[in-house]
Amino acid sequence: MSGETYLGSGRLDELARMIAELTSELWILKDRTLVLEHLLAERGCLDPAAVDELRPSEELVAKLRKEREALVGRVFGAIFDPDTRVKAAVAATES
Repeated sequence: MSGETYLGSGRLDELARMIAELTSELWILKDRTLVLEHLLAERGCLDPAAVDELRPSEELVAKLRKEREALVGRVFGAIFDPDTRVKAAVAATES
């Protein structure tokens, strides 16, 4: 049926789908990260505590910040109209 909503609002339904999709993607990444850490430790390539004890260089901090800002822009930018999303994406690639 066209126009039917589950949460009483099309926007709420969109937000619920977004949260469900993000949760799914987050679990996939977390699962793969845990498996990779396990395999690397099992094969002697990584001390299990190394990831938690890492003190990132300024270069890595900057790279992580840039990636985090891009992710936040993509995720929360989804609620904006298409023109605003395009402008934000263009601005992100220029920085």
